[in-house]
Amino acid sequence: MMFKIKGGDFSRKLGMIQGVVEKRTTMPILSHVLMSSTDKGLFLEATDLENTAKVFCDAQTEGEFKMAVPAGILSDLVREIKEEEEISVTATENNWIEVVTSSGSFKIAGLAADDFPRIPEVSSENLFQVSSERLEEMISKTVFSVSDDEMRRSLSGVFFEKRGEQTLRLVATDGHRLSFVDEKIENLNLAKDNILVPKKAVMEIRRLLRLSKEVRIGSSGNFFVFELKDENLVFISRVIDAEFPDYMQVVPVSTKNTVTVDASKLLVALRRVSLFSADNVRGGGRFVEMAFGGGSLLLGAYLNTGEGKESIPVEYSGDEVKLGFNFTYFQDVLDAVGSPEVIIGFSGHKNPVYVVPCSEGEKQDGYVNVIMPMELDARAAEGQARG
Repeated sequence: MMFKIKGGDFSRKLGMIQGVVEKRTTMPILSHVLMSSTDKGLFLEATDLENTAKVFCDAQTEGEFKMAVPAGILSDLVREIKEEEEISVTATENNWIEVVTSSGSFKIAGLAADDFPRIPEVSSENLFQVSSERLEEMISKTVFSVSDDEMRRSLSGVFFEKRGEQTLRLVATDGHRLSFVDEKIENLNLAKDNILVPKKAVMEIRRLLRLSKEVRIGSSGNFFVFELKDENLVFISRVIDAEFPDYMQVVPVSTKNTVTVDASKLLVALRRVSLFSADNVRGGGRFVEMAFGGGSLLLGAYLNTGEGKESIPVEYSGDEVKLGFNFTYFQDVLDAVGSPEVIIGFSGHKNPVYVVPCSEGEKQDGYVNVIMPMELDARAAEGQARG
């Protein structure tokens, strides 16, 4: 009972499912990959009980066997074998395998296949096709707003929402900031109008998207399904059973003031000024002041040992307004926005602020970020008083 495969092919396929493998777990079987050698070829599976990945490998097989093999040592070993070198993997007694190369042999102890969790049964009937490049962009524009607080389950994933017949919206929020992005998709066919996908699954999907130009996604029962057909890979994630908040309540319909500013200039200036702010804002990040007025935006941050200020030109003719923000929130938006300019809309230091992409003075639809400002006296409360 054995199979033969090129080292490079085996390593690449193992890499596709490696992100699901649990590296630190009280269940040793979850740190293993299930290998199933059949007359059709080789199947590899990995799971953490919430997420499961299964991939097919075009291998030359002799006889059938199933065995769970430690993912770490197997991947590390195969990675050190030349891509074009053919290797053979043989199942031996007591759940051991022997990996044979042109110059050596390596034995690895495994576990019984019966101990490996069963892969969820899902249907591909409701999957729809989407550009991998566009889906990766949508994820990158939202996932940073997902909450890292495991106790807030309803905020711990990305919300996939069907709006109308052909619009897919991805939404994420941690209660202090919100991001959503829209994409028109033909044959949009979500079995449910909305599903909440865990952050770990979304991050793993974003990694896998780089392997193919077109992918299929959708839902089946309580699972989100992601398929790379040309790679023979299926990724399944259990959706979060929690109600996502009514996020549109915090999106400003209109604002008293709007500012248009060069996105790259604002990002660079924020990074410089934030160096003079202590990294101790609740939830992580640095406090930065933004003062709007007279066609300019003045950024400021203060430490007991120094201070930083920088002014950049903006399109603004309203009253002088000073707001405080978590620098990290603005940095994440400006890193993801993908436009030469942004429009910042605000109505006061206690109301939500929106940030949207802009090009040549025109607002671009389809991507919105909302950030809650911080109290200006937070500098003292967070240990950032002027020296």
